[in-house]
Amino acid sequence: MRLQSKLTLFSAASKIIIFLLLVLVLPPLIHKVALHNTDERLLQKKEQVLRIVEEQGIGNFIAEGDNSAYGSYNLLKEEFISLEQVPAGQEVNSIENSLRKVEDEVVDYRVLSLTFQIDDQTYLLEIGRSIATIRESIDILQQYALIFLVVVVVLTAFVDLAFNKILLRPLSLIIRRLQRIGHPGTFQPKQLHTSTKDFIYLNDTINSMMGQVQAAFLKEKEFIGNVSHELLTPISILQNRMENLLADPETPEHLLVKLVDNQRTLHRLKSIVQALLLISRIENEQYLKNEAIDIKTLAEEVAEEIRDRAEAREVELSVAIADDWTLPQGNESLLFTMLFNVVNNAIKYNRPGGKVMIEGRVMDKAYELCIIDTGVGIAAEQLPHIFSRFKRLHAPDGESHGLGLPIVQTIAQFHRIKLTVDSVPGAGTTFCFRFPGA
Repeated sequence: MRLQSKLTLFSAASKIIIFLLLVLVLPPLIHKVALHNTDERLLQKKEQVLRIVEEQGIGNFIAEGDNSAYGSYNLLKEEFISLEQVPAGQEVNSIENSLRKVEDEVVDYRVLSLTFQIDDQTYLLEIGRSIATIRESIDILQQYALIFLVVVVVLTAFVDLAFNKILLRPLSLIIRRLQRIGHPGTFQPKQLHTSTKDFIYLNDTINSMMGQVQAAFLKEKEFIGNVSHELLTPISILQNRMENLLADPETPEHLLVKLVDNQRTLHRLKSIVQALLLISRIENEQYLKNEAIDIKTLAEEVAEEIRDRAEAREVELSVAIADDWTLPQGNESLLFTMLFNVVNNAIKYNRPGGKVMIEGRVMDKAYELCIIDTGVGIAAEQLPHIFSRFKRLHAPDGESHGLGLPIVQTIAQFHRIKLTVDSVPGAGTTFCFRFPGA
């Protein structure tokens, strides 16, 4: 999973957890806040009532020596205020829930009760607010709080997504640059325009590392090229001397067999050196791609060149090219070598009476050429290593030196051809070359 996706998922998960926690915590919290506000409101009204009583006198509410009481309820029975004279010695100062009967209806109130004295008389003041009204306020507060939470979570999720995208944009640029690297020689170091020091450090580290890889890769290519070139001369000299000895009538017969064996060994050595030199020259881009190549004609030429070898091994070789296709820029000699090596392997690792088919067709604005054989196949654990240099998977004739398929892969990469291999042991192998469109 990409880093940006992980950050987004983490942010979303954390917000969901916070949201659920708040949903669990909000109801009791709002209930507590609502009760606190109600109590504060009751205390404020108590102060107002006491001030009015002080200003106007208690006689305006309760007649002295009378057992009557003052009571005031609003129309919807949401609030009430009562004032009455009580026996001396009774002291009350509390706020609690209490049931009151109002007009044959029992109503639950939050009631502030307070006793106070005026002229040696004790009076009880009660101010109440309906619990149902408080609950309505609580429900409204909860609804608004939940809506607010949902809006905040959604907005912050989008803000986090946008911020993560902007924050990780330098990392995306670095990844895209690395994905476009075909081989070390194509890498171009670039500066990263960002204020995040971690990404700057990562980019500088990659530039430095790729510079070292390029230097090592260049030295290796130069070494292989130089060594291969230098080895060809003494090998050719030795071959000429052995040919002269073989042609000399005075050479003893018992030495002729050894000379033939030595010449065969030199031939194999020369083939290895030439293959390494070819790979080195391709990787160093010493070949031009300035030819328009007809794929159908190329496949037919390869088949014609190798048909005698197929007949000698009793393998049927067929060419079925469905569509014409021209590669605008390529090197015909290299592409011939690429296809020849694959067809040659298909014949070499086939069985008597087997088949090798060269098939081509246009697919999705590109051209796919496949070489299909009915040979021994390649084991699944060996497939990842078939393009490794000097990796000999099976060589029934003892002549393979493990450079044929690496040459094929190098030529395909040089022409930006996508190469895929499918194989079933005992059933055969399919090499497919996907030539890029114009």
